[in-house]
Amino acid sequence: MKFITKIEEKDNSEQSTDDIDSYLEKIYEPNLRKLLSKCYQCVSCSGVCQLSKVQSFIPSVIIQRILEGFEDKVLESGVLWDCLTCNSCLQICPEDINFADIVRNARYKMINDYKQNPDEYISHKGIYTTISEILSEPYIQPKRNLDWVPKECTTSEKGDLLYFVGCLPYFKFEFQEVDPIPISVLKILCQIEYDPIVVLKDEVCCGHDLYWGVGNFKAFIKLAKKNYNLFEKACVSTIITSCAEGYRTFKVEYPKLFEDFDNKFEVKHIIEYVYEKWKQGKIEFKVPNERDVDIQFTYHDPCRLSRFLPKSNNLLEKVREIFNNLEGLGYYFKEMRHNKENALCCGISSWMNCNTRSKALRYSRLLEAKESGTTLVTSCPKCIIHLSCLQSDYEDLSYIEIKDFSEFLVNLIQVINSKSNGEVKS
Repeated sequence: MKFITKIEEKDNSEQSTDDIDSYLEKIYEPNLRKLLSKCYQCVSCSGVCQLSKVQSFIPSVIIQRILEGFEDKVLESGVLWDCLTCNSCLQICPEDINFADIVRNARYKMINDYKQNPDEYISHKGIYTTISEILSEPYIQPKRNLDWVPKECTTSEKGDLLYFVGCLPYFKFEFQEVDPIPISVLKILCQIEYDPIVVLKDEVCCGHDLYWGVGNFKAFIKLAKKNYNLFEKACVSTIITSCAEGYRTFKVEYPKLFEDFDNKFEVKHIIEYVYEKWKQGKIEFKVPNERDVDIQFTYHDPCRLSRFLPKSNNLLEKVREIFNNLEGLGYYFKEMRHNKENALCCGISSWMNCNTRSKALRYSRLLEAKESGTTLVTSCPKCIIHLSCLQSDYEDLSYIEIKDFSEFLVNLIQVINSKSNGEVKS
């Protein structure tokens, strides 16, 4: 009997491996030269590369060496671990070559074919990518604490609208600055929605950092399958996220794996959700309290919302339309010099390369924020973490208040025709 059991276990393991490999084919291209075939060496990518401003990193030279047949030398050198994957180069490339996607594929090869270990590049001793890897295992069933849910909010395990909290519960023990984000998002949703909001205790990571950072595609696929099954089990049709990375992952990467994902689930960033409810006349913006001085604020566009979305996605314009509407309420929105698709990166992606060079990039970004206002609003928890971290090193930047979009807006929303007898709920 034991022998038969072992055979069955082996068969199941082989089936699981085959299943993962079938998904892997959808997101992995081993032929880097194929991805670069349209490049005619205009060198534009090197001219706009944000990393090249703080260290020697020349994308056009890397591309040239791969095209000339020296891919093995490039991968063996490990130089592509340094890339920010910010995709600034894509904005100016005349052939729409996605260098960040090439780096993503290269990192998978560097680990699996060249046996490289990316540990020295991963911040915080790899604890957060390790958590994601652990969560990908089918036998791991997390039971998250939901004590943070506001008392006035009703949540459910099943329903139409899901708030995907993401990895925020794992960050809060080290980074308290992101604590208000899920609370603010849920307060916004609960004010507007009639039915309870779905918040899952057994939610797992979306897999963004494994996909873009450390090249662990197989763990990413396992996380995606777990999330897909959780969404189906919860009977949700709309997924709200407050994270730029989670939004991009659900909006772009998951449909590559699951052909019916877009048909089953509508993914919205909290910015889109608020914008739609405002345009539908279901909410308006109010003055939260009396103040003597107008608040001048600016907005930091995260890479995943500014350079990683399809050109048809106008989220960047929607958030600015909301901000410009606040001017009559004692707020003044001022753009930083680099904004929208040309926004400067916070210097770190997927917990990779938190070092003195990334600090230089963060410093440049906060200097622009300093010129534009006293409050910096953004839509990426990691941008908040990294920019807030730098403030402790520079007193002249410490006064800038850094807030998530939901935290900034939660007390400015007033519901029209709310749940009870048409009464306006604030």
